[in-house]
Amino acid sequence: MTTLHEHGAGHPCGEPGAASVTVIRVGPEDWVAHRDLRLAMLRDAPDAFWARLEDVQGRSEAEWRTELAGPRLHLQARRGDQVLGGIGVLPEGYTPEDPIGEDEAHLVSMWVDPRERGSGISRLLIRAAAELALDLARPRLTLDVDSANTRAQRSYERLGFTATGVEDPREGRETSWVQYAAEAHDLLEGS
Repeated sequence: MTTLHEHGAGHPCGEPGAASVTVIRVGPEDWVAHRDLRLAMLRDAPDAFWARLEDVQGRSEAEWRTELAGPRLHLQARRGDQVLGGIGVLPEGYTPEDPIGEDEAHLVSMWVDPRERGSGISRLLIRAAAELALDLARPRLTLDVDSANTRAQRSYERLGFTATGVEDPREGRETSWVQYAAEAHDLLEGS
């Protein structure tokens, strides 16, 4: 577990008297927290992610540990031991047939606990992902959001992302994935 970014005491971020929020990079040893986060996000927003709850809820400890071993890098926002949200940073394409540019990282699985939405957790996760992307020499960040999820689209736009015009139909659905992009440096300057 590596601490990437800390936000001063507060809830919502900055309110006195509450524990600080830290964004950490999680590894295989954090498999239980990762599993619980993934299951919570898929229960809360089943149409927002590539994965489906029924496909992941039966995974073994070894499968969760393998997911955390890479190549996707996982970040979690925490207040003490409480996981508030997470995001994945993918420094390569999903498959060899789906590569991304050598200067890109693709953000996936962004989710914040509904009780924490509006408190600045999304901004902390995006900032930590941007810092990690720069460490990986991948300054251009992309992400996909469902075309029907206008709330998420507005949130990403407020955070500094812009739609690229690229859309891919979602298999078995009437919606599509809309691609957004931003430069990591710009996201850090806007924080």
